[in-house]
Amino acid sequence: MSEIDLSRAGSFGALAERYDRWRPGYPAAAVDWLLPPGAHEVADLGAGTGKLTGDLLARGLVVDAIEPDPAMLEVLRERHPLARAHQARSIALPLAAASVDAVLVAQAWHWMPPSETTVEVRRVLRPGGWLGLVWNVPVPREQWEIRLHDLDQATWVRENATTGAARLPFPQHEVESAEFAWTWAVTADAWLENIATHSAVSTLDEADRLELLAEKRAIIAGHLEEVGQPEAQVHHQAVCMRWRPAPDSAPSPAA
Repeated sequence: MSEIDLSRAGSFGALAERYDRWRPGYPAAAVDWLLPPGAHEVADLGAGTGKLTGDLLARGLVVDAIEPDPAMLEVLRERHPLARAHQARSIALPLAAASVDAVLVAQAWHWMPPSETTVEVRRVLRPGGWLGLVWNVPVPREQWEIRLHDLDQATWVRENATTGAARLPFPQHEVESAEFAWTWAVTADAWLENIATHSAVSTLDEADRLELLAEKRAIIAGHLEEVGQPEAQVHHQAVCMRWRPAPDSAPSPAA
């Protein structure tokens, strides 16, 4: 995504409760890979309702959860009262210099101005700390999954992750990447609730949105009837990247 689509970026607040209930979390192995050894204090940037925040708190970390949308942040505060919650944008982090061991961004880097955000990330990181990014993306393996993901939203999410490194405004030799396969066991209703929270779907007009959801229900319900199971096994990958600033590196100018 070459430019930030503000209509999509601002669509999540109205769906905050549903987002928190129906969006999946992240594989434990991916979260572990994103954390520097010995990390104690971390920032969850673009934290949303706290899908990653909870995993970080469960590991005993001190978490600054930073989210610009007040409705999303309200849900995060309710779900994760131990997090230090801040309403702020990525270009003006409410943190002291050299105050965190990592800045993590889950499913949100594509909403952030990369160069300006990186300046702030560098400022708040302690020596040896890093920026970690993760996206959950569908990886269809079977014919029914290919049909299920044949919509603009799925393609857009995949592009956000697989081209994410190209939007990192620093030398690519400083960027590490890893992928973690996982399978989501999900009912037809839960899958539809999930995709309804994605901006490419929620910003459609009502008639188009209902038509799309009906098409997807027919696909997943047909598969479940065929296999005789209440839940579908939907294949995903957690696509991860991390950047440890070199002492002499600096963000490149925005493209």
